[in-house]
Amino acid sequence: MQPFKGADYETGKGNLAWSGLFFTLSTIPAIIATPFLGLAVDRLSRKNIIVVCDLLTSLLYFILLLTYGLKDIYPGILLMVTIAINIISNIFEIASKVLFTELVSAETIENFNGIKSFGDNAASLIAPVFGTFIFGLWGFKLVLAIMAGLYFISAVQEFFIRYSFCKSECLERSHWYKDLKDGLHFVFHNKDILNLFILAMSLNFFVGGSEEIMNPGIIIQKYHISEELYGFTYTSAIIGTFMAGLFIFKNSKIKLQDYMYHFIITDSILMAGIGALSFLFYPMKQLYFCVFLILQFFIGFITTCVNVPLSSYLQIHTPLEYQGRFFALLTFSSNLLIPLGILYSGFLSSAAGPDIAYIVNNVSVILIILILLIKKRKSIHRYPTD
Repeated sequence: MQPFKGADYETGKGNLAWSGLFFTLSTIPAIIATPFLGLAVDRLSRKNIIVVCDLLTSLLYFILLLTYGLKDIYPGILLMVTIAINIISNIFEIASKVLFTELVSAETIENFNGIKSFGDNAASLIAPVFGTFIFGLWGFKLVLAIMAGLYFISAVQEFFIRYSFCKSECLERSHWYKDLKDGLHFVFHNKDILNLFILAMSLNFFVGGSEEIMNPGIIIQKYHISEELYGFTYTSAIIGTFMAGLFIFKNSKIKLQDYMYHFIITDSILMAGIGALSFLFYPMKQLYFCVFLILQFFIGFITTCVNVPLSSYLQIHTPLEYQGRFFALLTFSSNLLIPLGILYSGFLSSAAGPDIAYIVNNVSVILIILILLIKKRKSIHRYPTD
């Protein structure tokens, strides 16, 4: 791509600045609202919540379609609608996790989370391709119309879910501030849940910058491999997640929760290996790129073997009356720590190089896991079970 020149360059910088401002303004309200969304999930029918969320999202896309020609006020409308969709998306994600816990037995939830992971990754890969194809041929209005229609169809399908909601009288009578405080009290006074919460936040912080910072920093900037070829690294990781999702679903007898910490350590070793091999193979970019593709496949596979049992464990061992607030806190913390992790990884990569950042970040994860395991072992010896 040729760089902007003169006035065009200034316009390009302005567009990037406005894009960054738009992204920030559209995401901050959803992050702030997330802890309170968990209260609504704990108090209301999860089925009704996801049905209403999809109906509202369909309506919002329809509003964007109707107002598309209003050029002067459309950016403002787009911002307001995007804020609303981000908030709705957060409450939908929290409610659907709790509903999944209610509909699926504890014995099979890990396997069904595996097939869910497969479907989510397939959608995230296929949807942008179809969206770009439709946008290129028929324009943005048809994309909006399709989105409105798909969300409406989703709401209709969800309406037929067989589900019985049991209200919590304690939550109905209590104050929202007390409910939030009780949710935090549950997390910080349950050692196993707290350890996994800390682990999830550590992964978000230290690993969150891999795709955005370290991978392109090594492949594109250091080894000067084209952006087109770099796209294959993402595809390799996605294929790994597909295979892992199917593996988890098909192998119901294997309980990955028992091997979760081992998988995380293995994943961190592979990621640290990407940084170490960057020094060993330089400047042999063909060899390094092939090894990088293989490692990305296994990283995608193992990451799914971490995420699925981690999510399943939290769903099984968090009491139903706390799940909305707990997953809201998890989402809120992730939305804060992932951008901070990307920012930190960017500074570290600029100062020491992306390969060093890869090694430092993943060694940090391994150290955190070892500390948690040592604490867990001491706790078992101190309070042995019968």
